Amino acid sequence: MTTNEFISIHKAEDVADLALRVRQYPEVDAAFALTQIAGWQKAVQKVPELASVEGWIWPKKLSMEQCSSEETALIKRQILGDDYRIGVDLTGGAGVDSFYLSEHAEAWHYVELQENLCTMAEQNFRLVKRPIQVHHCSAESFAETMPDVDVAFIDPARRNEHGGKVFKLEDCTPDLRALLPTLLPHCKRLLIKLSPMLDISEALRQLPAVAEVYVIAVRNEVKELLILIDKEKEQTDNHAITAINIARETTESFSFTEAEEATAVAHYLSPSESLEGYLYEPNAAILKAGAFRLMSERYGLRKLGISTHLYHSCSLEEAFPGRVWQIRAIVDKSMQKLLIGQQANILTRNYPLKPEDIRKKLKLRDGGEQYIIGARVADKATLFFADRIK
Repeated sequence: MTTNEFISIHKAEDVADLALRVRQYPEVDAAFALTQIAGWQKAVQKVPELASVEGWIWPKKLSMEQCSSEETALIKRQILGDDYRIGVDLTGGAGVDSFYLSEHAEAWHYVELQENLCTMAEQNFRLVKRPIQVHHCSAESFAETMPDVDVAFIDPARRNEHGGKVFKLEDCTPDLRALLPTLLPHCKRLLIKLSPMLDISEALRQLPAVAEVYVIAVRNEVKELLILIDKEKEQTDNHAITAINIARETTESFSFTEAEEATAVAHYLSPSESLEGYLYEPNAAILKAGAFRLMSERYGLRKLGISTHLYHSCSLEEAFPGRVWQIRAIVDKSMQKLLIGQQANILTRNYPLKPEDIRKKLKLRDGGEQYIIGARVADKATLFFADRIK
């Protein structure tokens, strides 16, 4: 049995189990086969279009974990549009972003320091017949002699020499602050992927000519912070920010400017007011983007507190980009007795007790369709009993 035959026959099986059984096939390159099977299984979920390409070679686990998903790569292509002729990916990696961003380009450059990834990329790009030229070198050395391009993409590595995760610009490789003076004269637009942990205001302070900021979440988990530098746009201190949450059935997009959030007037809920109606929590991308007051102003909602990023309305606001619950009751002492032994999900937002403490206190079982939501309404700790409706 050849290595490729082994991969084809066993690619849907448990990799740990295969690691024990592959010894039965001395003619099979075990390390390569197991890497390809593990990579394909990850790709089926992460980049299904590429997983369907017969013969596509997959890198090792770390590169598969770090590479963009198909969903986020398509968002990048949407941001850059389809009006560019020549582009470059300065941190090529597994080649996912280069594959999607090169679709409308006449020429594309893939730059990568790791030789094994370059070898894989050359073979993979031939399979899909993309006009991609592979360069085995660092982003810094390529930038010194690079041709003029319409767009460039860079995703600095966020691991230090010990393998630990980092997120500050100065700790990533390459160091953008040192690279940009060499790079920017050769590209009209530069899309930068940064750690979702990085403070947006810090990124804006350190990067020049920022035109737009994008926060990308996938199923309510923030995955990417994207910064677009566009030399053809007028520079401004009032940056446009777009928060995108890719859900299972739809994509939520919320755009605003820094000035809109700074001048927005939030309306706050008082504990003395009726708490009947609906609770809202913005999706994770909006929360990362920091549009707290603006959510109240745009949707006509009352914020539960200055530091409580939940919102309330008496009637349902169906267009709200995030989770929505219908309030059934406020949990008081009498209701606590009725809840003993019941099943519920527990969330806390700016509340003095942790979810596990509430679960223990109310003697609740985990899961189910109902929610207990602990939050401060103004300065009063309040427990809501609610059903999620979105």
